[in-house]
Amino acid sequence: MKVKRIESIRVRRDVFGGICYVPHRDDFFALDHESYDFVSSFNGDWSDVPRNRERAASSLAKLGILKVEPSIKEIAYSGPSFVGRFNEIPTVSLPLVVNCFCTAHCPLSCKYCHADDLMVNFRDEESLLDLKNVVSTTNQIDAMVAVITGGDPLTRPDRANFLLENIDWKKALVLDTSGVGDILPLVGILKDRNVHVRISLDAISRLNDETRPINRAYISDGLTSREYAERTIAVCLSNGIPVTVQTVICNRNENESELMDLRDSLADWGVRHWVLHIAVRGGKARAIEELAAKKHLRKRGILPSAEVYALVNNIIDKNHTRKIPLDIRCTDTENTPNSVLLVGSRGDLYTEGLASNSKVELYNCREGRPDKLKANMHFVDKFGHARRYLNWNRWLARGEDLERICYKVPSIGSSEDSVSVVENEAKFSVKNVGRLRSVLVELGFTIEIESFQRDEYFDTSEGRLSELDYVVRLRQTENSVEAAFKGPRSYGEGTYARIELEIPTCGMNETREYLKHKGYEPVWFFEKRRIRFNHPDKSTKIYLDEIPNVGFFVEIEGTNIQISEIQKEISKHISKPEMKNYRDLFLDFQETQGVDRNTIKGAEFGTG
Repeated sequence: MKVKRIESIRVRRDVFGGICYVPHRDDFFALDHESYDFVSSFNGDWSDVPRNRERAASSLAKLGILKVEPSIKEIAYSGPSFVGRFNEIPTVSLPLVVNCFCTAHCPLSCKYCHADDLMVNFRDEESLLDLKNVVSTTNQIDAMVAVITGGDPLTRPDRANFLLENIDWKKALVLDTSGVGDILPLVGILKDRNVHVRISLDAISRLNDETRPINRAYISDGLTSREYAERTIAVCLSNGIPVTVQTVICNRNENESELMDLRDSLADWGVRHWVLHIAVRGGKARAIEELAAKKHLRKRGILPSAEVYALVNNIIDKNHTRKIPLDIRCTDTENTPNSVLLVGSRGDLYTEGLASNSKVELYNCREGRPDKLKANMHFVDKFGHARRYLNWNRWLARGEDLERICYKVPSIGSSEDSVSVVENEAKFSVKNVGRLRSVLVELGFTIEIESFQRDEYFDTSEGRLSELDYVVRLRQTENSVEAAFKGPRSYGEGTYARIELEIPTCGMNETREYLKHKGYEPVWFFEKRRIRFNHPDKSTKIYLDEIPNVGFFVEIEGTNIQISEIQKEISKHISKPEMKNYRDLFLDFQETQGVDRNTIKGAEFGTG
């Protein structure tokens, strides 16, 4: 298989691994370390990939991150945008998105407008100087994506063109529009800069025109906002410009039939990306809510009901069942309003207030102090910022932990055995060795190695390592000698983890002499027969160990989730988790046989 990275994607390393932005999907993905390193190993040129990495490459190609030959079709993905292993939402080190206003003019009077306070007071005197400040502020923010918005960029296409030409080319660009206006003058540069266009459409019926009415002071040709949106969608699709349709769900269109009709139309047109925004209490929506409460109206305000998340889940489920090739994402900033960066049409930087009912100014470009641009960035909620753009919502996750619903990548592996800094394992005594081996084979595991091992453990004469739960071990097999250094254990439910370093050594005698020189002496030896099982698509490692006199045990190494999954599959053939190490298990058994444990120096086959 040949693999390359799609040239237009943006990648950025972070403490948890990294971020990948896929422009043609307008999707961010958080990648764990293994996935990020794998993606970063490719560039825009074709390269061969080892067979044991082909499944990983194919899974990432399905998200549009990599391209493979033979080619593979991208999938519609509506889950949280976390690739690999995550048990919590990471905090991104730098912004993902900055929204910059092209203009404060808007041809619509949307009932729930969230940005009206950044437009009304700034419409009269928009100048080229202001637009240059928008570019300057936007370019100084270390975001991966710049969204050109407003107002509506199609109201002032000359200003939109200026931003498209002058915003830093390292940033991916998105044009955010209602579709009202004329997009044709921008088609050329939209294609040149690989811009993704988001077009707002709340319904395929007249309801769209009720929630998003045309402001006839701008548009007087009699067309409705729905007709304009449909026309702009068609222009983009016919010119190969990637499109997302975004729908704000308020209490007017909080109707499954209405939304499903819209979904069917999008699929018929060839739209592949649909974003559902839950209307929040901000801007005009706040005023409507307050008025409704004041007048004690039965049908209050504009915001959707608490059942809106169940509605969205139902739509996603039906979309999946019918296998409609449409991504569905959902955003809700009600709990984290101060997670969005907004550059106003004059170049000032804002975020949505958390303690106030308006935008919070973070930077005023007219003060002539660009060195202060990032001084107030602490007002922005980085955790909420990641949550917003990585498609995570606790209600939409239906109570599932993130770790269970991440996008799983088959084990990337390598041509050699991988080394992990942390050993996380669970140990179980085996009831039926034959059935256990059969079940592992049925699960796709194969025997990788069968070996006889002799372990020797070392400590100071005072036993300091044992007191602190440290381990220094030499392991001899038929073909190698390996030294291991292990830190103290931390315990979970049936598992324990510890930092571990394993390295090959020159030989047993030489290493014993070296350890003796450093003040370590042998305190225990242990023999066992071990079978290692591997799986072609899983990083989980399973060891079947025969212990002298005691019997058989199985060790499972992997994440807690992986260990739990395997444990369930083999539960009939194993006992409860065993938290003691093999030495203590052997000594306990010998005591039951009347042997004084203090006289035992080791465990070996063929002894009583």
